[in-house]
Formats: sequence, C-alpha cells, structure tokens
Amino acid sequence: SSGINAEYGVIESVSSTPIITFSSHLDSLLGGGILPGEIIEFLGEPGSGTTQMCLQLAVDCTIPKTFGGRNCRSLIVDCNGDTCEIRLNQMAEAALAHLNVITSNNEEREVISRLTAKDMLNNIDTVRCTDYTQLLALINSMSEKCDYGAVIIDALATHFRHEFDDMRQRTNILAELSNKLHKLCMKNDVSLVIVNQVRTGSEGGVQPCLGESWSHTAHRRVFLRRVSGDVYSATLMKGEKSGETTDFRISSRGIRDCPSQATSMK
Repeated sequence: SSGINAEYGVIESVSSTPIITFSSHLDSLLGGGILPGEIIEFLGEPGSGTTQMCLQLAVDCTIPKTFGGRNCRSLIVDCNGDTCEIRLNQMAEAALAHLNVITSNNEEREVISRLTAKDMLNNIDTVRCTDYTQLLALINSMSEKCDYGAVIIDALATHFRHEFDDMRQRTNILAELSNKLHKLCMKNDVSLVIVNQVRTGSEGGVQPCLGESWSHTAHRRVFLRRVSGDVYSATLMKGEKSGETTDFRISSRGIRDCPSQATSMK
C-alpha cells in the first residue's frame, strides 16, 4: 500500500517498517521513523513533550500494514505514573480518523471498516515500574521472547537519579541495563524508545542525565523542548543528521506538523 508511506517517503519493506510520529518533518529528521532493532532516546525538561511522544508512538505502532504501518503491539513502561488512558484514547481516535481520510482502495476500506480505536488500544499494554529493580526484572523477563514491536520506557532516568548513594554501583547497573536493552532489541527486532531527563550543566545550559557511559546506549538521541504554545522543537543530538532541528506541534489529536509546515497531513 502507498498509504502513509507515500506521505513520508519511507522504505516499504515490512521487515524494516519504521514507526512514524505523525509529523512528516520530525519523521524526516529521523530518517523516516524509528526502525526495528533501534534504540532511540528522547530528552527534555518537564513539559517538553516527551511523554506525549511516547503515547503517540505507542498508538502509531498499531497502524495496520495495509496503510504502511507496523501493526504490532507496544508496551509502555511507566516509571513516573504519567500514562493517561484518556489521552491514549484521544490519540487513537485521531489516528483512526486520519486513516479514514487517506483510505484509497478496497483493501484499505475493508480494513478500516473493521478497525476501532478500542482495537488499537487493546494492542497497547502499560506496566508501572516503581523502582529500578522492577525495571531490570521486566527487561530480563523479555530477554528471550518479546511479544512487542516497541517497548517505550518513560522515563528511565526517574529511578537512577535519586535512588543511589554509591555512584559506582549506579554506573555498573546502568551498564548492565544498557547491555540487556541492546540484546532485547537485536534478538527480537524491537524498537526501543527511552525517555531521559536533563539537568543543568556545570557551565550552564542543559545536559542529559545518567552520565557519559550511558550516552553510548542509544543509536540516536533527540532533544525536545517547548517553543511556545503548542509548538515544540526536536534537535538530533546523536545520529546521521546530528545537529539538525525541526519544529512540530502537539495538538489535541497528538503529534502533528505545524500549520505552516502542513502539506498532506491535515
């Protein structure tokens, strides 16, 4: 199907179908989206859109293959207690409405006639992790067999910023976790999305939390910040287009292009 892929210009192979964000400019910055076997890290201050990004990606995982989607289950690992079922439902309804708009052939019409927002939400699981031991146990449990196409951890830094007096122990545990996450991705073709937090650096400005060693975990790192109103920016800090920035919008429907950017994504 051309579907969404026609809008985003991404690769057609099902085995490497990326998860899109619903902002064509942000997807372009990400080379088409988030690929299977990739670890991507979103960083930002509170209110920068990181949790909204997680919810949108969880919904977009469930888009049928007929429309160029991944059609997979996703797991949100909630470390903050921030996951909002109402917001997830709102984004799923909006994604379904968009699929209805772009339906262009009988195969797509047949799929969309049977698809509901509830179907999409039934493919999204949420688990609450209240400390780092629960997080490690969860990752261990999925190491051999993972039924999810995407695992989304929001926010991993929560349990590593304040729970350790011994920083050497923290560094060792993070190194072990990083190794396990890479194995999870590569063995199961999982897209892994991690939210990290930021702190004020010694020379001003903001820096990612969790230290230098952790910075090698993700294949790509994206810094999000709020510009004004519902406009946000994404800057690639690590990856093929490192240093490039684009704006996007967080509307009632979810992640979208800014009105001034919008073309086919209405």
